[in-house]
Amino acid sequence: MKKLLIATALISAFTFANATDLTGATIKGERVNKGQSYGAVAAKLGQPDSVYDYTKNIGGKETPVREATYVDGSKSYTVVVENGQVVNIRSAR
Repeated sequence: MKKLLIATALISAFTFANATDLTGATIKGERVNKGQSYGAVAAKLGQPDSVYDYTKNIGGKETPVREATYVDGSKSYTVVVENGQVVNIRSAR
């Protein structure tokens, strides 16, 4: 399990080095913005190419987080969802 976490962290570190944070993006021809519900995003884009679920401590509360990655041509977009709402969108080539 530790090896998997370390590998994921390394992959994420390399991805984030080339990532751009966005407030909104057009993914697969559909507009996605911060503040949208994950249900609305999933209805527009369908199932993501990959999903990473974890919890994060925010203000002393465990908060569910989902990072859903969609590939669109040569770009990948990671939609970060906390408590069911989009809080960040990252793009990378």
